Amino acid sequence: MQFFIQGKRGSAESDITTLSSHSPRSSFATVTEGSPPVAKVGTVVTSSRASKRRMSSSAATAAFAAATAGSANPKDQPKSVSKLHAGSSNLKVNNLNKKRESVISTAATMRVLSVLRHWVAKHSQDFEENHELKARVKDLLEEMVCNTNLLPAEHKAAASILRVLTKEEESIMVDLNVLLQPPPVPTKDTFDTLSALDIAEQLTYLDHQIFMSIRSEELLSQAWMKPDKAERAPHVLLVSKRFNEVSRLVVSEIISRQNLQDRVSCIEKWAAIADICRCMHNYNGVLQICAAFVNSSVYRLKKTWEKISKQTKAMIEKLQTLVSSDGRFKNMRDALHRCDPPCIPYLGMYLTDLSFIEEGTPNQTPYRIEHHKRVTNYLLDTSRLLDDEETYRASLEIEPRQPRVSMSGQSTA
Repeated sequence: MQFFIQGKRGSAESDITTLSSHSPRSSFATVTEGSPPVAKVGTVVTSSRASKRRMSSSAATAAFAAATAGSANPKDQPKSVSKLHAGSSNLKVNNLNKKRESVISTAATMRVLSVLRHWVAKHSQDFEENHELKARVKDLLEEMVCNTNLLPAEHKAAASILRVLTKEEESIMVDLNVLLQPPPVPTKDTFDTLSALDIAEQLTYLDHQIFMSIRSEELLSQAWMKPDKAERAPHVLLVSKRFNEVSRLVVSEIISRQNLQDRVSCIEKWAAIADICRCMHNYNGVLQICAAFVNSSVYRLKKTWEKISKQTKAMIEKLQTLVSSDGRFKNMRDALHRCDPPCIPYLGMYLTDLSFIEEGTPNQTPYRIEHHKRVTNYLLDTSRLLDDEETYRASLEIEPRQPRVSMSGQSTA
């Protein structure tokens, strides 16, 4: 049998091409006489009679491509189709690689931002002392904020850290040497002319400024105990110095009053100041005043304590329970964990476990207290302070020792 292919477009009777033999890869099958054409995958079988229908060559080519596209034998596919499939596979692989690189890049960026956030929040003094470092970090964060290739979450994180750096830059840095400088001459304001609220607020203001100036390295390796402690832990020593000065001020104010009722009023006012400090979460200030109450020069004034009102005694007892050292200052620790910042803990409580930074001033929240130099001048006026010998001698003068009766009935001094 002869096999025919329609050739030229527009001709009903096209040139006849006789295919007497075919290779196995031929797109056309050869059949025997009297049997129907046998189709195999990837072949186009035509009728044994020449087609009278007009057909364009482009339509035939399209039909051939459609038929051969589903061939199970890859070798039967045209090269153009193989290239199309290969290009599609490469595109998928490239997309997967780009997606994987994007995920890795995002994770790396967020890790960098996490480190920067911790660095800025917990070690801000590094940027305060090194202006070049601060400028470079700011440039990096500003570039990340403006980078359109980063995700919104990355933009937000970078902007948040940048705001913290900018806020610290705008905040007014307090020079402790100037702030804590005693007045050149004794102040005209006295304990009686200043209100309890003003004294409590300015006491808290001074304590907070000193406490916030402590650097983390001052608490490492017991630096405050070393011979060079003045260089390694100056602010820790300053906290201790101010604690003793305030306690001495309280003792001096009480002992310097010769009149019994004046001493009673003075103790009650200092108790009120301590309670205001408690309300402001200044537990360091509470302990400063309570320590003065148990000072031997004040504690021995039995006649004075007998005149203290029950309400004031109950308040003092409550305050002393709060700052008691029992159970490693358990009550104060509980109060610190419950309160919202800002707060000022007693530093001595934390010098053993070094956890005061996290519990005392998370995020370093400042007090909203304005500085009143008139009040702080009184608090810093060292001319009012009496040493331990002077206060005890004055204590004996205002309330002499009571004679004790011995077993024999004779009195002894």
